[in-house]
Amino acid sequence: MKYPKLIVAILIVVSVIGCESKYTSMLNREAKKNIPKDSLIFGMAMGDSKADFFKRCWQLNQEGVVTHGPNNQTVKYQLPMAADQESSSAITLLFYGAFNEQNTMVGMDMSFSFSAWSPWNSHLTAQNLLPLVQDTLVKWFPGNDFIEVKSKKTNTTAYVKIDGNRQIMAYYKDDKDVVVKIEDLKQKYPEKYN
Repeated sequence: MKYPKLIVAILIVVSVIGCESKYTSMLNREAKKNIPKDSLIFGMAMGDSKADFFKRCWQLNQEGVVTHGPNNQTVKYQLPMAADQESSSAITLLFYGAFNEQNTMVGMDMSFSFSAWSPWNSHLTAQNLLPLVQDTLVKWFPGNDFIEVKSKKTNTTAYVKIDGNRQIMAYYKDDKDVVVKIEDLKQKYPEKYN
């Protein structure tokens, strides 16, 4: 009688381990590595102060790299274009730091769109832009590839990559915008990243 119970117990453990989602598996694997990944774009990093963020954006603006976004709520950056790229496929990035109560940057909110987007340009939709954004993010932040997840937050399909403590989630919000959220998982899962 002991062996059938042991076999059942082993099968339960194996099935539970096998049911672990790709996301949870990636999260646990990266947390165990304990390799900090705090870099963002333009030399910014999670852990910078809000004042540091504004100072760096001001420098980038003075250099002509960025400008202000709509209603001065974001920073605007035109992604460089390849020599053979059509001007209608230019991509605009709007970004702003995500800060905690202590005004420390714990991530970044981004929105990508084709500069020439309009409802009648069906080839310039967010659905077509999303793979390009993913490729760009993998170049900017090398490491793991994106995996597909069902996001409870956005109630849509999203694509996530985790490298160390840095999580990058990308999804299309509507026909125009691809939203990217970068967050510090040390803040979200302190019990895993200690």
